[in-house]
Amino acid sequence: MSESPKQIPPFGLRMPPGLKEQVQRAAEASNRSMNAEIVSRLENSFVAGDGAVLDIDEETVKRLIKQVIELREGDMRDRG
Repeated sequence: MSESPKQIPPFGLRMPPGLKEQVQRAAEASNRSMNAEIVSRLENSFVAGDGAVLDIDEETVKRLIKQVIELREGDMRDRG
């Protein structure tokens, strides 16, 4: 963040209680305020750029799908 906190207008955010508790624990673990934790996580989500999740090549997708199918089939066999 290049601006000082007093220069940044506040932004209200509603979140489910369970998520708020997770953010609170993560903030405590990293010795940050909840606001700093949320900002850090948002900034990190943009580091790879837009569409980063979609940058997986087709062969990787096929391999992962095959592995999931094999795992599910193995699980079905184990259950009888």
